Amino acid sequence: MLTFDFLDARHGDCFLVRWDAEDPRGPRDERHDERHDERREERHDERVMLVDGGPAGVYRASLQGRLRALTGRNGGGAHRSPDDGTPPHLDVVCLSHVDDDHAGGLVRLFKDMRQAQQDGEAPPYDVDALWFNSVEELVDQRAPGLSASVHPLLEAAASSDAAVTASYNQGRDIRNAATALRLDGNAPFSGPLTEGAEATLHDLDVTVVAPDEGALAELEEKWREAKLRRDPEVISAAYADSSVQNLSSIVLLLRHGGGTALLTGDARGDHVLAGLRALDLVDDAGPLHLDLLKLPHHGSDRNVEPDFFERIRADHYVVSADGVRHHHPGEDTLRWLVESRAPEDEYVVHLTNHIPFAEETLEGLRADRAFEVDVRGPADQALVIPIGGRP
Repeated sequence: MLTFDFLDARHGDCFLVRWDAEDPRGPRDERHDERHDERREERHDERVMLVDGGPAGVYRASLQGRLRALTGRNGGGAHRSPDDGTPPHLDVVCLSHVDDDHAGGLVRLFKDMRQAQQDGEAPPYDVDALWFNSVEELVDQRAPGLSASVHPLLEAAASSDAAVTASYNQGRDIRNAATALRLDGNAPFSGPLTEGAEATLHDLDVTVVAPDEGALAELEEKWREAKLRRDPEVISAAYADSSVQNLSSIVLLLRHGGGTALLTGDARGDHVLAGLRALDLVDDAGPLHLDLLKLPHHGSDRNVEPDFFERIRADHYVVSADGVRHHHPGEDTLRWLVESRAPEDEYVVHLTNHIPFAEETLEGLRADRAFEVDVRGPADQALVIPIGGRP
């Protein structure tokens, strides 16, 4: 079974993926075991992935408490006593892309880990790996050496532009912390997480759907323009344009115990569909059916079109947003979703926060339809959704 804990990430994303592994020790990797052999002893059989950390305030407000309730490696069951001395264990932390509403909380998390390391104290969390694509890595994957030639312009832009400074510093801080903490970079993947990459993480099958080739080509074009013009403002414009940052967003298809989930980050819907087509997961024969779909970019109507929901259908649709800082989810997005389904279809639209305009829109769409709406209660630490289950 897969279980998702969607936290109050305000206008961003932050959630846990939990699953049971048949083999608690997982596949052996000589290089990995050599460094972590002592830490691998007596693992419990529940695995945990943290996807994104929301904006900065989310870490102290909700993520830290949720993590502290997780079991450590030597524990049993899903939760632990906070006083048992065993740090919570995370098999992987995944940062979909560098943007404050996804990365800010992870910067704080890794800062706490580094501080404990520097103070000679026990780590607050036991983390195996970090999945993270830097924009520079993605650019170099298509055009080796291009990012290095643009790097002086990037530093110049970061010194004078607030939008660039925030994203640049967050990416740098997370990379530096991962290196200091000796986290396995993108393990068990062999490089950046891009379309078609596959891995099995302790009985969880992971397929990377995006960034797809189209998104990578657009990123390369921006960096080539910067190099050609030798103008830091080109980089500033790229970092200030959230659509450009979203080109690097990691999209994951998870499969475990009969359950399937598509985690879309802030990717554009057309790039998600292009990646699914390239992997022969979507064709003209019929829509891809999933147990859970996290809507791209908090349900923004700028990231999807009606065709997105015609091609991808789910039993659980999740919108991670609060409707405050940005008008997410868009009313059009919700209408396209509902109109893509037959009136008798049974499914649930989940909202991580009470959003009056979204709930009013969904209530108006519910007439003579079978779908349900689920909103995280204000006293609930997380919106918990279990899917799948072994036969």
